[in-house]
Amino acid sequence: MWNLPSLYWVVGLVLFGVCCAPEQSPARRLSLDPQQKARLQQAERIVVHALAVTEKGLVDAAPVRRAVSRRLSATGFTVVAAAEPHDVTVHVKCEERKTWEGVTRTDAQAARTGTPSRVWKGPACRLRYVLDGRRGPWRYEVRTPFEQAWDAARAGGESDAGQFALRHLCRALDTSTFPLALAAEWRQSRRLASLLTAPATGTAVKLDIIELAGHVPDDTMLRALRAVIGQPDVTLPATEALGHMGDPAIPTLMTLLSDTAASVEIRAAAAESLGDIGARSGNTGILPPLLDMMQSPEIPLRVQTAIVKAVGNIPDQTSAAPLQQLGLKAWTSPSTDPHMQELREAVDWSLWQINPGAHTDE
Repeated sequence: MWNLPSLYWVVGLVLFGVCCAPEQSPARRLSLDPQQKARLQQAERIVVHALAVTEKGLVDAAPVRRAVSRRLSATGFTVVAAAEPHDVTVHVKCEERKTWEGVTRTDAQAARTGTPSRVWKGPACRLRYVLDGRRGPWRYEVRTPFEQAWDAARAGGESDAGQFALRHLCRALDTSTFPLALAAEWRQSRRLASLLTAPATGTAVKLDIIELAGHVPDDTMLRALRAVIGQPDVTLPATEALGHMGDPAIPTLMTLLSDTAASVEIRAAAAESLGDIGARSGNTGILPPLLDMMQSPEIPLRVQTAIVKAVGNIPDQTSAAPLQQLGLKAWTSPSTDPHMQELREAVDWSLWQINPGAHTDE
């Protein structure tokens, strides 16, 4: 005979499997074909499935579902009931004590906001999406500011650590940027660009979108980044993000680099972004104007150093002689300015990139 607590656990486990397992093989993730990618770019209507687990077992997940739905709606998605026509299903599982699933593939992935952590054992919500009955490759994790729910609940004068953790997880979901990350994963540049350029969008959200811009490097995002250049607090990160937009961003970056009224930080960022584009595309057409500006006596040292590094990122023998000339001037200069030393080292590095046997006279 089953006693009542045991029966609750059995029922909970069954519900867990029904709610969280993909409709097909749970061990396989969806490998997106071109048609599915195109559908995700247009995805609008979303069903939210939520599960909440504490140390006492399954609990009401309605607050979690509402929090996720609010965030998706704020990003322009339409949340619908499961019985209604929809494009994608978003699954969210919130736990008082997270159980680890999978591994982090690279250090770069681990550094991204929302990347699941293998070391975090405290309260967490994990989100993923399901398309055509199979889970997609995207995963996102939202955590509380505390790792030990019981200690935090006791410090707050509460006895139910599980409900305490879930309330804080809902608050974290209410401010999470996961819908932006999801839109970037689906390559929805129009949605992100529209939010970035909307007058009502706050600076924090704009910065989040700019950070994701490299995931959607197309003309739509390029136009949006151009549109916010000049706005307080976002011009510098937008300039840096232009480095992910490829050759079409070169004219804008050249204009920023040449603008003597722009700050040193903006001009240096423009040079770095040009170097990033050249490194990826091998476009040596960037070099002539960079070499001209590099030798200008009026250019600030920090901007000059950034240009030198950009030139080094696009190795070409035509840059060797101008770099050697600049290196001779830099190394024979009596200046003790730290920026001058940075310039000297940058010249040496760039010459080495062009020819590992190159050196400057000190």
